[in-house]
Amino acid sequence: MVIQKVGAVLDRIGLESVRSSPLSVFFILFSAVVIFFASQFPSGDGVGPSFFPIAVSLGIIFFAGIDVLTGSETELEISEFDFRPAAVVTAFLVGYVLLMPLLGFLVSTMLFMPVVLYYSDIRSKLLVAALSIGFPVALFYIFGRIFLVRLPEGVIPVSRLLPQLPLVVTF
Repeated sequence: MVIQKVGAVLDRIGLESVRSSPLSVFFILFSAVVIFFASQFPSGDGVGPSFFPIAVSLGIIFFAGIDVLTGSETELEISEFDFRPAAVVTAFLVGYVLLMPLLGFLVSTMLFMPVVLYYSDIRSKLLVAALSIGFPVALFYIFGRIFLVRLPEGVIPVSRLLPQLPLVVTF
């Protein structure tokens, strides 16, 4: 029954609309992989660590699916697109992910943010410092203290130096 409905939708979409939206198809497939791996996270009572990756991935699948269904074609030629900025940011992200288990969430994010902000042409030292320190600390309190999601601490647990704020939500 489900296979017949999926087949009918695919016949209605047509191969041409899928070909005109390769990035949307990639996002759908990537999000499906994220959902698969996130569903294997340990779950406890209430909202677990898999909730946010699955929720975001479902949103991506929804909007990418709409893009495929509408079949809107873009005027941008692939040869006109400069891949260098995307490759540099991807290299930064890979380095960030590789350093996180060693340095921990707070330190690696505080090192990653100024590099990306500088690469994004944000040159205000005050803004870069505020974002590079404030954003990771805010994320630490939101996810580590409110949602009780364990974030990587690294070799030196710098996060234990932060004050304990009464932000824990109990269910």
